[in-house]
This record gives sequence, structure tokens and C-alpha cells, in this order.
Amino acid sequence: MPHTTVLEPLKADQWFVDNPDVREFVAIAKEIISSTEHNRTETLNILEPHFAALLKKENWLPKPFTQPNPDSGLGQGIGQWLLYRSQERVLTIFSLVIPPDAITPVHDHLSWGLVGLYQGKQEETVYCRVDNGELEGRAQLETVGTYQVKTGDIYHLLPPDNDIHSVKAITLFAPSISIHVMGNDTGSIWRHHYHPEQKSVQSFRSRYSNVLMKQERENHAKFH
Repeated sequence: MPHTTVLEPLKADQWFVDNPDVREFVAIAKEIISSTEHNRTETLNILEPHFAALLKKENWLPKPFTQPNPDSGLGQGIGQWLLYRSQERVLTIFSLVIPPDAITPVHDHLSWGLVGLYQGKQEETVYCRVDNGELEGRAQLETVGTYQVKTGDIYHLLPPDNDIHSVKAITLFAPSISIHVMGNDTGSIWRHHYHPEQKSVQSFRSRYSNVLMKQERENHAKFH
């Protein structure tokens, strides 16, 4: 099981991409999240068309947030770029940049979320966990299905039944870029990295490519 993640509130909302399109979407998202807090299926359904409208807009995502990251916490050069994070960490928006033919680990998110493809094509393999989780380090998954995702497509994340997947970029010459709208601070929390063939699981933190967590900053300061 992952470590218990206790994250302190931030001093204020953090805007790594700050433009009218993102500001408008965040305002709408906050209102929907607040009004549907007892029904996250409703949150996802009401928020989706507003998210789809954002994905269709041009030039709102700056180039630095569309690049791979050789020091990725997810491996294979996969960039996870934080675009926005609310003060209470109950809404984050980030881009996930997967180089051609690279694939994410099999992982969960531990939160509701919307994922929309901004650029390229992806192949998503969805899993469900079928063991009871009582054995430390062990997990048995079954494959639910494999799906093709193209630019503009959106899918829902909603634990526990729809939260475990891996994603592969199937574009030839450019990375695939997906935008995640999540109900937690996904890159900062401890969550699960699964190994289906070995029937094992371990805790991991994916981190954001453009944000150092507090402990990392402290360690960096000690040695530099």
C-alpha cells in the first residue's frame, strides 16, 4: 500500500500557465466541483463539455509544457508538467507528454479525473484489481480492454473501478500530449505502480517535471 500522503495547503493557487482560457476553465471547474461534491460521476459528466471546449482552443498551451522530460519520474522521457494547482490541492491540471512508442507504467490515480488528448494518438490499456490487497507488495490485475484514443477524445477516471491503466504513444514522429484534470495533487501523492505479469505492486510518486517537492528542494540545497 502507498505511504499516507499528508499535503499541507498551499499559500495560494499556483498558475504555471496563466491565460484567459485556463482562468475561465478553472473558474467553471471550481464551481462544478463544489456543487457536485457528493457525486463525482456528476462532476465528470457536467465538467466534460467545458473541458472539451478547452481542448479545441488553439495556442493556450505554451511550448515548454509540450516537451518530453529526460529526468521523468515516470521514466522513458515522459514529461508531467503542472499547469495549475489549487490552494487546497483539490484541483490540478497537468499535461502528460509521452514520446513516440513510449509507454507509462501501469498506475492508478486515487482520484476522479478527466483525461483529454490534446495532440497525437494513444493506446490506453485499462485494468481492474481483483485481489483484496491483503498481501503487502502483491496485486492481481485483469485487463478490462485496450482502446485507441485520438486528438479530442476524453475519458473518465473514477476509483475504484476505472482508475488503473497504462498509456502508450502511437504517434511516429511527435509526442502524444494529454491534459489531465484531477481532483487531487496527483504528482505529489504516493500511489501505485503495478507489475501485472509479476502480480506485484509498489508505491511511487510521479512528481511534476517543473516543480520540486519540498523534500527534494531540501536535499538539493544540501548538496549544491
